[in-house]
Amino acid sequence: MKSHLLIGLSLVFFAPALNAQEAASASAIEQSRLFETTPAAPIPAVDADGNVIADTSNSEDDSFGAQMILKEQERVRPFTLSGGAAFYYTNNVALTRRDTREDVFAVLSAAGSWNKKVSQEIQASVGLQAATFRYNDSSQLNFTNLGAGLGLSWTPPRWNGVGFFGQYDFTELIDRNGHEILRDHQFSGGGQKVFALGRAHAVVVGVLGSVGISQPSAAQRDQIGGFAGYHLRLTRALETDLTYRLAYQVYNGSSRQDFNQVFSATLRYHLAEWAEASAFFSYGGNRSNTAAFDYDVISSGGGVGFTTRF
Repeated sequence: MKSHLLIGLSLVFFAPALNAQEAASASAIEQSRLFETTPAAPIPAVDADGNVIADTSNSEDDSFGAQMILKEQERVRPFTLSGGAAFYYTNNVALTRRDTREDVFAVLSAAGSWNKKVSQEIQASVGLQAATFRYNDSSQLNFTNLGAGLGLSWTPPRWNGVGFFGQYDFTELIDRNGHEILRDHQFSGGGQKVFALGRAHAVVVGVLGSVGISQPSAAQRDQIGGFAGYHLRLTRALETDLTYRLAYQVYNGSSRQDFNQVFSATLRYHLAEWAEASAFFSYGGNRSNTAAFDYDVISSGGGVGFTTRF
């Protein structure tokens, strides 16, 4: 379950060892990983003291939602459909160390998921997603991302705000000519803790580890890292999220080892219960024992999306 987004990486666009097609394929792989979201467990509803609140259809504080800390808590509607369109600017389209190039690109995405409470503490989920990336000046980098996943999460009420999760994700990337450039199987697990700071804002911190099986093998990697996020509900319709992720990544097809970090900020305005507009900013940095894979990239943009549950 990789949704719209947040944001993993690297490429040597001008490396002599790569031809243009190989460079474009490598760029698609790294760009898709930049836009991966952390597969965290569902955030439990908590009160201002950080205590888990039982499911209910009422809210004592309708202006901010006493039972809304990181997202809306509702009676269970197991099916979710979502989609959106966004436009971004990037200052380093090829994720290179030097000779960076600017570009703008569009992302069209759609996703569907099914969530089922196995018990009071355990939830299962299955999802499908698709996204297409289209660049203005670098059309050779265009690609489509297809994915599926399933996961289990455990949020024991006696451990206030704590959740554990395990997940499997399959990703296939296809280039602009319809050729497969990546087939990836990712197995992830981790845990997180929510700290409620009040009725309108909260902090979440967590750890995450994953192992991958990829074709081509050069893209196969394992990683371990941590993440932190801050959520603030400014008004009933306006909210913001700040997230940071740091990961140590080992590529199994070579001796390459990376330290990767991503910071992102998102501002969302709910146009209706099912629609929202958003503005987005992110910084990504990669430091590798192979200097050619060092890069920094800034991206910003905005878009609209919809979500419906039934």
